[in-house]
Amino acid sequence: MTNKLPNWLNAKGHQNDIVISSRVRLARNIDEYMFPRNMTRLEKEKLLESLKDIIETPEFNQELGKMTLIRLEEATPIERQYLLEKHLISPDMLEKYPSTGIVLGLDESISILVNEEDHLRIQSFFSGLNLEDAYIIADKIDDVLEKFYQYSYHEQYGYLTSCPSNVGTGIRFSVMMHLPALAMNGGLEKISQGLKKEGFVIRGFFGEGSKAYGDLYQISNQFTIGVKETEIMLSLNSKINDIIELEKESRSKLFLEQELHIKDMIFRAYGNLKYALILSAKEGMNDISLLRLGLERGMKFDQDLSYQQLNNLIVLAQPAGLQKYFAKTMEPEERDGKRPQLFQEILKIGGNK
Repeated sequence: MTNKLPNWLNAKGHQNDIVISSRVRLARNIDEYMFPRNMTRLEKEKLLESLKDIIETPEFNQELGKMTLIRLEEATPIERQYLLEKHLISPDMLEKYPSTGIVLGLDESISILVNEEDHLRIQSFFSGLNLEDAYIIADKIDDVLEKFYQYSYHEQYGYLTSCPSNVGTGIRFSVMMHLPALAMNGGLEKISQGLKKEGFVIRGFFGEGSKAYGDLYQISNQFTIGVKETEIMLSLNSKINDIIELEKESRSKLFLEQELHIKDMIFRAYGNLKYALILSAKEGMNDISLLRLGLERGMKFDQDLSYQQLNNLIVLAQPAGLQKYFAKTMEPEERDGKRPQLFQEILKIGGNK
């Protein structure tokens, strides 16, 4: 299952020219265990085994379909890195992987992290802007698991979590957006300040503490206490739609005022991917960003491109994604030499015969 590409890359969702994916994450802890940071290895293994038994029950399978538990210490370092690049596990789990695991649905649109910061992190992903359906699925998984576990819950404060910022609903709504025009014109700083005042935050490609990569940003709620889940969702959805309109306006203005310059950048990116012999992940992601911008603006290339192709490259261009694609372990220099072939095969272009 670690070889697959997740379903949220399929570019079939609403506003898919700007919104890559929507995610809902629920943090849950179980009454009978200490929080993960205080659990023994034996206790963590006990929880993994109990969840493995649960996902194999007829009741679970009937409600949610077949899922598989992957123990991260049984996966290779490249497989763990690939799960991170697909946004299925957190960066912390790369280092703290012993006695942790992930439960994955067949199309990787739903997952459950086990023994991360909390006992369970339930995640639901959808392509494009679709927080509502992502929430419905995450909530359904939550309800099914609550039939087997008693959650740590306080009548006044809500669900109890390892990090105080997650106490309450324990929910995190997150939308990954492609915002090249706002990045170019400096509009993101003003947006970030405005969102922060209302309890939302813009983060980089891999979430908290990460940098922007290929003009991709994650926008999510900061706090989960004192506000209903649906209120957070509706508020974030409204903010995302506002940002979409600002991005579209910024793109139109860029093409109106600097059309030749912007088109030149986009065609140079296409030519670079078509003829490059060496390509870093960062350079490749920047070129993907420009091609997405050109595609949305209706620009024509000598080979038709699709959002799904470009979305797939968001994952496959990363170090582990590249090595999984070619089924070969490579050092950084070799990866940079192999990456052009990846782009040329996925996009069906290439001048290096």
